[in-house]
Amino acid sequence: MTLRRLGRTLSDLTGQARMSPRPVPSPVEVPTLRTGPARILCVTSGKGGTGKSVLTSNLSTDLARRGKKVLAVDADLGLANLHLLMGVNPRRNIHHCLSANLSFREIVERTSAGVCLVPGPSGVAELADLSSRDLAFLIGEMGRIGSSFDLVLVDTAAGIARMTTAFLYAAREIIVVTTPDLTAMTDAYATIKTTLRHNPSALASVVVNRARSSRQGWEVFQTLDGIAGKFLGRRLCYLGYLPDDDTVRRSVAAKVPAVLLEPESAVALRVREISEILVPPERAAEDFPDMDDSLAQEARPR
Repeated sequence: MTLRRLGRTLSDLTGQARMSPRPVPSPVEVPTLRTGPARILCVTSGKGGTGKSVLTSNLSTDLARRGKKVLAVDADLGLANLHLLMGVNPRRNIHHCLSANLSFREIVERTSAGVCLVPGPSGVAELADLSSRDLAFLIGEMGRIGSSFDLVLVDTAAGIARMTTAFLYAAREIIVVTTPDLTAMTDAYATIKTTLRHNPSALASVVVNRARSSRQGWEVFQTLDGIAGKFLGRRLCYLGYLPDDDTVRRSVAAKVPAVLLEPESAVALRVREISEILVPPERAAEDFPDMDDSLAQEARPR
């Protein structure tokens, strides 16, 4: 499918609906993460399998290797796996925070690279639909513990269910991970649209995973950015792309982030580029201003 045809397909899906759209759920009343000293970024995707957890594990690891104090929070409350990708066997997780009234500080694990990890639960049925009070507690904990770190990366569940949007609506920055697949791009746009309508001050960035080339990554971003500009009146930021690299499969099997397992691999080099866009090397560790929309044009593929 050509890029022009792809763009038309996405535009059709985001134009006039042929049937009455479902009502958008009201935002959960939770604390905001948009104020305060902590820089908190939610890493999300429109559909599962795009590689957002792989990006989170590698990005947090690379930032920690650069001397930054990094906290990774696994907020996929139904199917958490960030601890597996980072080689951690946690003693406790977010479920214990809710069931035993523990703080995030009491369940934090440290990875071999120095990342502090708040592990998420997996397969705990009662966490599939948390109350607004429980979600408010978790987001409040992120804000409280986040002030001790240079950067907090929150790995959310995919999609726009209430358990995901609660975090996205509270965040100041979101990173949407997509692939060149049409369905992934369509769902990525739906996530961006829903988030910006309820959280208009959020800065939305895009990472294209499993791109065949830098050009394909940039073209996928341009399609999403063009549609966001046309229908939402917003510009997106381009952080970069990750190639379809066998290193990722080996790193997942070894439970070691690719930036540690094969630091000179193609995917590790691209992660490093994204890391340096988020936190430029020349900036001091205590100075992390928000990214500017000009990155959408400046961060062109290499």
